[in-house]
Amino acid sequence: MPQAILAWVLVVFVGGASGVIAMLLCHYLLTFGGQDSAHKHGISKVTATRLGGVAIVSYLILHLGYLYTQGLSIPSSGESSVILASIAFFVLGIYEDMTGTLSARLRFGCMLAIALCTLLIFPELALEPVGIFLVDLVLGDSLTALLFTTLCVAFIPNAFNTADGANGLVSGISVAVLGGLSGVAPAELSPFLAAGAVGCLVFLVFNLISGRFFLGDGGAYFLGAFCGLAVVIVSNTTDVSVWWLLAMIFYPVADLLWSMGRRYLAGSSPFKPDNQHYHNLLFAWLDSSRRSSMQANTTCGVGIAVLFSGLPLAIGMSGSLPVESGQWLWIVILQWIAYAVGWRYLSQRLCVLPIDQTETDVSAALDTP
Repeated sequence: MPQAILAWVLVVFVGGASGVIAMLLCHYLLTFGGQDSAHKHGISKVTATRLGGVAIVSYLILHLGYLYTQGLSIPSSGESSVILASIAFFVLGIYEDMTGTLSARLRFGCMLAIALCTLLIFPELALEPVGIFLVDLVLGDSLTALLFTTLCVAFIPNAFNTADGANGLVSGISVAVLGGLSGVAPAELSPFLAAGAVGCLVFLVFNLISGRFFLGDGGAYFLGAFCGLAVVIVSNTTDVSVWWLLAMIFYPVADLLWSMGRRYLAGSSPFKPDNQHYHNLLFAWLDSSRRSSMQANTTCGVGIAVLFSGLPLAIGMSGSLPVESGQWLWIVILQWIAYAVGWRYLSQRLCVLPIDQTETDVSAALDTP
């Protein structure tokens, strides 16, 4: 009970009336389904809800609606395109959360369709040359630029969903990304991105305090699309280095690419899920200590978010390395080294378990003499 009271007080402080209404709506929708049984989520060991994304989307809509009715903000075409496309991804994910009937291949096909339709309706969202020679060769033609951006816009929500396995991980990354982008984005887009960051904070309150509140597919898809499209707009309209943008969203993208590569080299389908993601291994290692599973879960998620997104945000916003500098390429390289070395160390500590081993088995392996 004290934890619940603390959570609601923090929601009022962080999100105000919009935050409270969003959380109440989320709790109401639980009566229609969306519960996640223990162990199903990969790391969590308690029954929880997969409808946390509802809180973020509800907060964002309520907040922006209030600003519009008060004449404080009128959505630009960029804002409208991002929110409409992100909500389309959210609807796909929330349907899966409620029914669990869509295969991974079908969902990715739907993501590609949503991304393509978005770019056909809003062609200004197509990625423009970024200063990377091989990529710019693709982006030099309007058709290939359209197809490449479609693939990226569909890939990032899938990456966010794959990385959604520890308390505060994806939502923490999203807070850093949206908060950072709000400081460099065009003036009309900045308040919109800042509101998205606050929505993530509203979710984080319940996620970190209770450990029973997950983003689910809906929330992960929404944040992936939201952050991905915001990155495209900032890349197209500012002088911010693409390497800083990639450093900010590094973990979800790198983790999925690494996982697909592992599965392919192991003779398994690149689309097959497993529990050998970096956050799964880190959690199992932390969970083997004397700390509680809840503490290990939160330490894992928040730690990764701070290391791979919070640190680039702090460096960039402090001016230690300007966000326009091409030197961010070296930061991305260091991130890859840190990820690869860390994953290798943890996998060796866990005896390089079979690719389809469950999280329960991973944790148990550490207790084996």
